[in-house]
Amino acid sequence: MPPELEQPLPRRVRLSGMGIAYCVMGAASIVLGLSLAYRLVHSELRREADNESLTRSLAAEGRETQATVTRLSTTLGHVVGYQFTVDGQTYSKGAFITVQHWQALHVGSTVAIRYLPSDPAKSFPESDPPNSQTHWLVVVPASAFVMLLMFGFAYGQLSAVLPQRRLLAGGRPARAVITRCNAGSRGRSTGYFLHYDFSLPDGSKSQGKVFRSEPVTEGSSATALYDPDRPGRNTLYPLQSVKLADA
Repeated sequence: MPPELEQPLPRRVRLSGMGIAYCVMGAASIVLGLSLAYRLVHSELRREADNESLTRSLAAEGRETQATVTRLSTTLGHVVGYQFTVDGQTYSKGAFITVQHWQALHVGSTVAIRYLPSDPAKSFPESDPPNSQTHWLVVVPASAFVMLLMFGFAYGQLSAVLPQRRLLAGGRPARAVITRCNAGSRGRSTGYFLHYDFSLPDGSKSQGKVFRSEPVTEGSSATALYDPDRPGRNTLYPLQSVKLADA
């Protein structure tokens, strides 16, 4: 057995260069996820304030006219695209409307809208004043998805470090024998899956598998570290993400 594994438990461990990289990427993904979710929510809060201001302005100063429906879509909700003319200039706009109003329209039909005389580009369908309800139905799931994706990535990075840290700090060493070495890939990395057997103090056998960048001869000896309470939790020494503090 490597003599450094004979020191009293728990062993003092620290991150290796690869372990530091995993932790940095995990932390960065959490920060990125929080940042993206914040930007989505903050942008929608600003949109909501703008909608309320526009609604008040159109209610007080707006003029009504008929617009021609140019498109109908349900990509992110029930949306109507329309076109209208004011003082010889044509304006195009899209707006969320209720499903009942959307179903009553078709491309080429007319829809009543209100616009600001001072800025005709600002308009909305008369029957559906602007509101953020439909936008929130998109923003909330999108924010949750971004957070889930980034936190999932962070969990994947930390799961490559924390189990190894526990095993190196408190795991018991045992002589292992490499039983198989198969070429393969994990994620974007190519390398070899090493299968090994080792004996427990009661004489029973346990098995394990690790991924390494270099091949190992079948039948060769190695050192396994295992959790004495759950021998199924094991790996080969040395570890990739952590190392002994004195090493």
